[in-house]
Order: sequence, then C-alpha cells, then structure tokens
Amino acid sequence: MKIFITGATGFIGQNLVEFYKGHEIFEHKRYMDPLAKLEYFKPDVIINCAAEIYDPKEMWIPNIIWTRDCLEYVKEFPNTKLIHIGSSAEYGPKDRATNETDRINPVDMYQATKGAATLLCQGYSRQYNLDIKVARVYSAYGHHERPHRLFSRLYDAFYNEQPMTLFDGYHDFIYIKDFIRGINLLVEADINTGVIVNFGSGTQHSNLEVLNLWEKITGKRAPVTYEDKLNKPFESTVWICDTTFASQVYDFRTTYSLEQGIKDLIETKQNAK
Repeated sequence: MKIFITGATGFIGQNLVEFYKGHEIFEHKRYMDPLAKLEYFKPDVIINCAAEIYDPKEMWIPNIIWTRDCLEYVKEFPNTKLIHIGSSAEYGPKDRATNETDRINPVDMYQATKGAATLLCQGYSRQYNLDIKVARVYSAYGHHERPHRLFSRLYDAFYNEQPMTLFDGYHDFIYIKDFIRGINLLVEADINTGVIVNFGSGTQHSNLEVLNLWEKITGKRAPVTYEDKLNKPFESTVWICDTTFASQVYDFRTTYSLEQGIKDLIETKQNAK
C-alpha cells in the first residue's frame, strides 16, 4: 500500500510512519507543495495530519489550503482514500461528552480552521462520492510528543528534574498507539464515507490526577508547581468523548488505560535513549 502522510514530522505523523513501516510511504513536510508531490507519488491512501496549532497567522495554509489540495487530488483520482485528522477542539467548550452529531462551536482560530477543514471533507465526500473520513482525536499523548506538551514536560520533570508549572485542566486522554490503531480501522474500512469518527477513551482526567499517576508509577516527587486554576479563559472542566459511534460501527475501544499509557511512554522513551 502506498501511503502519503502530511505532517509526517509531527507527533501523529511520526507515529504513523512507524506504524506503517513496510509500506511505501511518502513523508510530506512543510516546505513541500502537497499537490505536486501527490501527483508524483500517486498514493492509495492519504492521511492528512498537517496542522498549525499555535500561530493564527500560520494556520490558513496547513489547516485549510493543504486540506483542499488533498481533496482536489482525491476528486481527480477517486480510488484514493483520504483520512483527515480532525480535532475534538472543533466542538468548542461543552458541558457534556461530545459526539459526532454535535455542531462545531469554535472560540479561536485553531478550532475554526480545523472545523472548516472537516466541513470541506464532508462536502467533497458527499458531492463527489469520495472515500473520505475524518478522525477527530481528543487529547492524544505518547512518544514523539513535542517537548512543550504535557506528558513530555512531566517526563522531564520526573526524570531530568526540570521544574514546571502545572495548571488545572480536564481532558479525555487517548494513548497514541490506540489512536493510530483507530486511524488504521478507517483506512481499512469501506463503509460510511464522509463520516466523522471521534477517538477518545470515554473517560476524562484532571491534570492533577495525571500528576498523581506519574508519582504513583515512578515512586518519585518531581519539581512540579500545581496551580489550581485553568490556564486559558475558554477552557472547560468537561472535555470528554462520546465513544458510542466508534465502538458500535468500527468496534473501536481503547486498550491502554491512562496508567498503562504512561508506563508504556516511559518505557519507550527510556529504550529510545
């Protein structure tokens, strides 16, 4: 199978490259024109992971334009599958678990651009009868996570004694190996084109619970200062995935608890040294 992965150097992209080792993979990077490379590579599957999360001025091209380029390619070559990586952030703050039929309610540019890309995927799929699916991920964590992200910072705090401040927060954490397996289910499925599929654990944890688990697993105390308040004004005390659709239609269930995921992450990082 020939697989074209945008954002191949990012957190999800690197894990996809490792998962599909043995297949023919094109690793798309930010300086490349995706449409030209797609026409050259002629993939069976496109997995669109590319995204800008932090800088609103840089979001338009990777979050929307590159998605459009992938969609235009699939429109021209309709035997190509496209899995677009969406985000639970598209739903915006809610006071309950979110499911695939909830309307998007963006409160910042990241949420808005990711939501726009999802709508484009649905529109192309339905108008042109294309095999396009959206995998909306909740709070993924694991190996290759960027150094500034929560679990990387906690690892550095516990194993490299790097001080950090931990604000309160609530997330549905999904271990990256579970999410990659979910993506592969969509790659293999020939049903429900144009759908959105939520991928989370169905359980939320506070950041304080996460810190307590790290202490339990490592048997250590780390230089972590805990702030009992949310860091951003739009953050919610509820951020959880309704897993009903993924479990009923794709038989997807997470295999790693949060504790098991942290243990596997620590082992993977230490083996990678």
